[in-house]
Amino acid sequence: MQTYLSRFTLIFCLLATAAGCGDAAGPQRSLGSAAGLYLLASVNGESLPANDPYLPISGSIYLWPTGHAERHVTYRMSDGRSETLESAGSFHFENGALVLELHSTGQYAPDSWSVSGTLDHGKLTIGYPGAADGEIIEEYHKR
Repeated sequence: MQTYLSRFTLIFCLLATAAGCGDAAGPQRSLGSAAGLYLLASVNGESLPANDPYLPISGSIYLWPTGHAERHVTYRMSDGRSETLESAGSFHFENGALVLELHSTGQYAPDSWSVSGTLDHGKLTIGYPGAADGEIIEEYHKR
């Protein structure tokens, strides 16, 4: 009986340990590990501020450990003034990608936006179709 319990305990501990481990080589994929402030560092590979009026000149994304998300992005308008677009919603992980489900909170409400990207070692990258042809790639760094 003692041997049976010892083997059972050993097997149970091994299975419990294995079940609790993720892919140690890959980035963490939990809401808590993703939480924090991310500052826009580049757009389409170019450092900020961008000279193109269709591209942001500054921005941030804040992710809460609860899954709440906010995005604030500032654009330079053709008349020289700047305008900040704000959106809020949620984020989650799906098939290894970080997915943002956002809704405009400013003058463009109720505009909804869903975008996916990657989160790897404090670098959040999202891509979406641009106003003109092509895709816009925004890279944010965790602060």
